Amino acid sequence: MNGVYIAMVGAALAALFAGCGSAIGVGVAGQAAAGVTSEDPSKFGKVLLLQLLCGLYLYIVYAYAYYIFFTNR
Repeated sequence: MNGVYIAMVGAALAALFAGCGSAIGVGVAGQAAAGVTSEDPSKFGKVLLLQLLCGLYLYIVYAYAYYIFFTNR
């Protein structure tokens, strides 16, 4: 087992856990956003930003994992 294998496993685990955390975050933010917009529909744009922030983290980690896997060979 060399260092490259351990790094790839670490990057895969980071992407996996980031995906799980992002899914949980998007779900919680979505529930909160649904409650806020049902009370005041004019705040839709502000609560949409909360949804985007949770989901954006996942894509940042996936891009970093892609960089590690495919550019350092």
